[in-house]
Amino acid sequence: MTATSSHLLNGRVVPMRVIVAGVHRTGTLSVRAALWQLGFHDCYHMHTAQANGAVDGPQWARAFAAKYAGKGTFTRADWDQLLGHYQAVCDLPAAFFSAELAEAYPEAKVVILNRDAESWYGSVLNSIYKHLFQASAWAKAQMIYRLILDPCTRGSMQMSSWFKVAMPYDHGKEKDKAIAWYEAQYDEFRARIPAERRMEYSVKDGWEPLCKYLDVPVPMVQDGESGKMVVAPFPHLNDRETFTPNAMAMKNKGMERAHDNLFKLIGKATVLGATGYGLVWAWKSRLGGRL
Repeated sequence: MTATSSHLLNGRVVPMRVIVAGVHRTGTLSVRAALWQLGFHDCYHMHTAQANGAVDGPQWARAFAAKYAGKGTFTRADWDQLLGHYQAVCDLPAAFFSAELAEAYPEAKVVILNRDAESWYGSVLNSIYKHLFQASAWAKAQMIYRLILDPCTRGSMQMSSWFKVAMPYDHGKEKDKAIAWYEAQYDEFRARIPAERRMEYSVKDGWEPLCKYLDVPVPMVQDGESGKMVVAPFPHLNDRETFTPNAMAMKNKGMERAHDNLFKLIGKATVLGATGYGLVWAWKSRLGGRL
């Protein structure tokens, strides 16, 4: 049995083909959509981690503990178990482990996803930071409600609680530290991933260099007016204008799951209460018949 077939039997269902080494707000959701369009099904993204939080969250927490606290190990077998259904990875939390993933999967190609540091800082400040750290009291109360009643939210929180360890600064108050962290991440990518295995890329570069590096054809679509085949538009998703609606949609899904679990608990309590009342009534009736 080959090493590859062995991994297929132990957690890896599809081969890992692309590792996108690029932190949050560098165009990761656009690249995920682009990779899907190019046939890399599927690409693990922060949205995936949140949707699978109940199962994936504890595994990511183990990976963080191994890297940042020296507690235990996280081997290729562990990565296969966590990411075995994905042919690519991008965005957080995977980006924290881009170098480790490149070492675990030497057969995968690596895309260094770049963005100007100042532009990145402003994007995070006006999206993620505002959403998470300037939330209203009502939004914080809703988060507590989801944590109590939604296992998916709890798992995601178990994972994201390590983000402060991996990013030890206040983004809104410590700009210099934030940019220094950002640059250090890319220094690590380039220091630990051999140059012959990686490509420098930005979403502004479009299809051609990405497709050439990944050895896939540039996607074409039929023009509605001329009927001719033309290059497909490159996806540009989750920009600053769409971040808040996307974040709200994820929160609403968590609220729906929490509501469903609350109603299930109420239903169970009602059934148990009614059953208990019925048993007490039956017992008293039986005793009454004997008196």
